[in-house]
Amino acid sequence: MRNLFLTHAEAAELIAGGAVMFVAGSAETLALLPKGKWIGGSTPYFMTETGGRLDAGRVFCTVLDEAENSRIEIVPAGKLEDLTKGRFANGFSYVLIPAFSETLRRFALEAQNLPDIYAQPLIGWVTGIDLADLGKAKPVVVDGRDGRAHEDAAAVMHVALNRTRSAEADIVNLFTPDERHAICFPETGFSASLCNVDGVERNFADWLREVGADTALPLVSSYAGAVVNVSLQAMHEDHVAFYAPVIAGRTYHLAQSVADYPHAYGMLCAAQPPQDEQAGTLSFNCILNYLHANLEGRKTGHFVGPVTFGEIAYMLLNQTLVRLDLRAGNVF
Repeated sequence: MRNLFLTHAEAAELIAGGAVMFVAGSAETLALLPKGKWIGGSTPYFMTETGGRLDAGRVFCTVLDEAENSRIEIVPAGKLEDLTKGRFANGFSYVLIPAFSETLRRFALEAQNLPDIYAQPLIGWVTGIDLADLGKAKPVVVDGRDGRAHEDAAAVMHVALNRTRSAEADIVNLFTPDERHAICFPETGFSASLCNVDGVERNFADWLREVGADTALPLVSSYAGAVVNVSLQAMHEDHVAFYAPVIAGRTYHLAQSVADYPHAYGMLCAAQPPQDEQAGTLSFNCILNYLHANLEGRKTGHFVGPVTFGEIAYMLLNQTLVRLDLRAGNVF
C-alpha cells in the first residue's frame, strides 16, 4: 500500500491509470475525480508526513498495489447484512459510512450481529466535514465507479490479496480504565440518563459533575482484552450524549486522566513500529485526538491518513487510531 497526499489532478492521473484506491478529501474535491476503481469519504483533516493539517483542496490516497482483485458495493441502512457479503477468500474489507446518518446509527447498534463479522478484517472510518460547517454541510461517501455521492449509505470495497500476504487490523488507544468505579447502563443507546455506579442507581450527568469528570476523556470497556472507547459528545442537564452507543449490561469505567494529552499521544504513536515497511500500513485517526492532542502541525510517528469522525474495526470506535497492516507470509 502506498499512502500519498496529492492534488486532485495527481489523484485523477492515478485513477485514469487503473489504480485501485481509497480516497479521502472534501466532498467538493472528491467530486472532481474521474470514474474508476476507488471509493472515497469526505474529510478535510489529515495526518501527513509533515504533521496534521486542514486542507480542503488535496486528497489522501491509499493505492493498493498488492490488490489481486477488488469489489465495490454501496450498502443502504436497511441492508447492512450485505456488508460482509462479497468478500474474497484472502483479503480485507474497507468501509466508509457518513457521520450523522441512519446507516451509521444502525451499524453502531447492529455490527456485532453481521454475518461472519470477524472472519477477516473489516476496517474503515466515519466520514465528516469541516467542523466550521457543522449544520451547513453533510458528510458523504463516494462510489468511484460512477462518481455518485451518498449521504446515507455505506461504501465498501472488498480487497483480494495474493496468498503471500495477509491483512491484520489493530487499534492504538491512549486510554486505560480507572477502575475505582464500575458503571453500567440499563439501556443500549447513544445517550443515557440513568446508570448504575458501583451498584447504586444514579443520574449519569449528575454523577459526572459530582466527581468532576473530564469530558474530553472517554468511557472505556474491555472487549476480549481490547480496550474500547465510548466518547462523550455532550453533557446536558439530565442526560449525556455519546459518539458511539453504550451497551446495556456492559461494564464501563472512566478513562484514567492523562497529564499531557498531546505529549502522551505523540509518544504512543511514535512507539508503534511498522509491521512490514514494504507492504505498508493503512491508518486513520479520530478527530477527537486531532483536537485534544493538538495534532495540527504535529506528527504521529509513521501513521498518516485521514482524520475521521469515528473509526471502524469490526465495530464503531471513538478516540482511537485504527491501523491495518499487510504482512508477508503464505496463507493456508
